[in-house]
Amino acid sequence: MPTSLSSAGGILALLEEPMPELKVFALKKLEGIVDEFWAEISESIGKIEILHEEEEFPQRSLAALIASKVYYHLGSYDDSLHYALGAGSLFDVHSRSQYVETTIAKIIDSYISKRNN
Repeated sequence: MPTSLSSAGGILALLEEPMPELKVFALKKLEGIVDEFWAEISESIGKIEILHEEEEFPQRSLAALIASKVYYHLGSYDDSLHYALGAGSLFDVHSRSQYVETTIAKIIDSYISKRNN
C-alpha cells in the first residue's frame, strides 16, 4: 500500500548529504513528486542547480530536468527551457504532458525569434 507524502522536506534534506549516492536517490524521488511539491522544491532550487553544474556529479541531467520542471511551474519559462536543454535525453519530447508541450512551444518561439533577428 503506497504511502502518500505530505511534504518533500525529508527528501530535500538528502541534498545536504555529502555522499553523491544520497543526492542521486533524492533527485530520483524528487522527479516523481515535482509536479505536486514544486513550490516546496523551489525553495531548494539553488542546491539542484549546483548539482547540475557539478561536472563530476553522476546525475547532472536529472538535476536539470527537475530544475526545468520547477521553473515551469513557477512560470519562469526561459529558465525552464535552459534546464530542459541541460536535461538532454531525460527531456522526453514524446511525452504528452503540458510541461513538455509548453517547453517545445517555447523552444520553437525562441528559434523563430533568434532567426528573425
